[in-house]
Amino acid sequence: MSLENYRRSDFYITLSRTNTMLRDECPNLDELVRKEDLDRDDFIAYFREHGYNYDEQTNSFKED
Repeated sequence: MSLENYRRSDFYITLSRTNTMLRDECPNLDELVRKEDLDRDDFIAYFREHGYNYDEQTNSFKED
């Protein structure tokens, strides 16, 4: 499952898929957005709109 249409998908499915990819496939957010060919700033903004931020220490998006 690609993240390319994340803005049109259910947020919680995107959150789950993103955190799974960060846990299992990508060592950090930069690698994830590169691999999925996403705009990093827009991707982060999307999560912030839903009250989540990227936590570098846990390599995951967490609720504020």
